[in-house]
Amino acid sequence: MKHRWPRSAHSQVEAIFHAIRSFRAAKTDAALGLRSFGSWKVYKYEAHRFVEFMLTIGVTTLLDTLSVRNALVEYLEKRLAYFVARKRSRQTMETLLSALGKFEYAVNNYIEQHRLEVPPLETESLRREFYARSRKLLRKSSRVFANRAYPDPVRLIEAIHDGTYQLQASLQYEGGLRAEGVGAPSNRRIKNPLTAEGLHGIGSDPVTGSPVRIVASVEKGGKETEHYVSVETYRRLEEYIRVHDKLESDYAGYVAAINQAARETGQYASGRGSHGLKHNFAQERYLECISHGLTHEQALQQTSLETSHFRLRETLTYTRG
Repeated sequence: MKHRWPRSAHSQVEAIFHAIRSFRAAKTDAALGLRSFGSWKVYKYEAHRFVEFMLTIGVTTLLDTLSVRNALVEYLEKRLAYFVARKRSRQTMETLLSALGKFEYAVNNYIEQHRLEVPPLETESLRREFYARSRKLLRKSSRVFANRAYPDPVRLIEAIHDGTYQLQASLQYEGGLRAEGVGAPSNRRIKNPLTAEGLHGIGSDPVTGSPVRIVASVEKGGKETEHYVSVETYRRLEEYIRVHDKLESDYAGYVAAINQAARETGQYASGRGSHGLKHNFAQERYLECISHGLTHEQALQQTSLETSHFRLRETLTYTRG
């Protein structure tokens, strides 16, 4: 049967991305496929933007892989210049490069599946080059996240006078737990204390390999998530539960204590509250993942798991700058 290739370049994008959609597949069965609808949608969007540029310079098919690569060089030059001129963060470029990496995989997967006599699209060295250049030309996202994170979370926590609230804040900042995960659900009708069952002992950080202590909490839809915290905070939690049987507090009182500490340390802003500490965790964890060699997508995935989101697109709201 003769292979039917769409005439429209945009239809070609849809075809190649459809072939790597693996929403219900396990990671072991579809390691390189797109298992998240959010990622699939974002990466397709970036691919369509590139194809729109490609068409303006006369390249009309994704199967002309040499011309596609040459177009990609010109496109990345323009995008990087645009990001530099508008003082965008490095992470913006990393998102684009991650999407184009998946675009390359989608093209080559399609070529292989249909046994086409077409040379593979090779962009890895190109993407590495632009990643290195973006590190030199674009500002670090850790200093410019445009969301609810606190400028100095450690000083904020030290300024919380109540021991229960301070321990809860430490867990949120170090481990990425929600308020409900540390025993302070915003819905007063729900009780979700942190008990001895959540003390999972000694473990190894999956990113850094260093020894950590593991706290498990039930959050968002009843999912249990393991969070990694310092030895000191874990021991404080152990002792607190030994004395009080559980860690819990009134949500309004907890947020009021955080807001008071924020005012005392000059960090108050409407809407930050306890969730601001989760933003701090996500931003720092993402950058830690990147510094240990994870790709942008891998860093987002790991941060997503530890913040109980499980979708990359949700984590972008915490980490984008």
